[in-house]
Amino acid sequence: MKQRIITGIILALLLVPIVSINHPVVFIIFQIVLIAAVIIASYEMLHMYEKEKKINIWVKIVIVLTTIVTYFNVGGLVNQINFYKEPSFHLITFTLQPVVITSFITVIMLALLVFVDDFSGADIGKAFTIVNYVGLGFASITMLRYMGVRFIIYIALIASMTDIFAYFVGVKFGKHKMAPNISPKKSWEGAIGGTIMGTLIASSFALFYGNIFTPDGFLGELLNPDRYMTIFDNFTTLGNEPLHIQAMIIIPITLLGTIAGQIGDLVASKFKRTYQIKDFGKIMPGHGGVLDRFDSILFIGLLFLGIFIAITVAYPII
Repeated sequence: MKQRIITGIILALLLVPIVSINHPVVFIIFQIVLIAAVIIASYEMLHMYEKEKKINIWVKIVIVLTTIVTYFNVGGLVNQINFYKEPSFHLITFTLQPVVITSFITVIMLALLVFVDDFSGADIGKAFTIVNYVGLGFASITMLRYMGVRFIIYIALIASMTDIFAYFVGVKFGKHKMAPNISPKKSWEGAIGGTIMGTLIASSFALFYGNIFTPDGFLGELLNPDRYMTIFDNFTTLGNEPLHIQAMIIIPITLLGTIAGQIGDLVASKFKRTYQIKDFGKIMPGHGGVLDRFDSILFIGLLFLGIFIAITVAYPII
């Protein structure tokens, strides 16, 4: 536990500045860190799959490279964004580029069946799992960062508060096992407690963002220099609606996020149980690997990127 706490503090000291500071150099560092995370997470999954069968070195290289390309492919949707002003998603231009690159990746993966003797149909499924789970997952985090620091804090709160309260409620009141074949220690009582508290805390942050981070308050100048009041402010026309109207949208979205985070955690647990590993990696003492630490956030990020894009399409800022 002591090692876990120390590692957590070090991670926070490293990640909080590169996530929250709007400066060209810091943003480049943020992207480099995410690219490194993509590479490490890809290797972690490849290493996991090798518990079942050795993977050809060239296949590994192709999978890691296509995962990186997928990450950049989604990031390439951003056009003419000034991230200092936390722009709205109506500035995103969708082009044929993502479709073309996805097509190329599909062709490359299928071609491995022909050019690599021990590459089977089952291996294609594993390869695409890495490409989409890791590539798209971390790309969604990058896109949310483009949208603004508040969105990153929002999903981090959902993931962490849900996890923390699910643990403590489960320890205190847990009697009914939720997924005994995947994660025996998780209970329905813990899941419900985590969902309720995660929804309340993260929804409050999203609705009262401007009251929590005032420009002249603690970290206000850093995290809210433009005086946004809610998470929707200057992002969608919903930000102009009364607070109770915004709450009717934010609370259900947050609720979905808490559920997605727990599903993401169970997905990671299912992987580990299937391949009989304790952790995906050992790069973070006490926490395991990159995927051990970010399994919930990746799931929430993927869900929320789609939700927020849909919101800005339905209620764009003109």
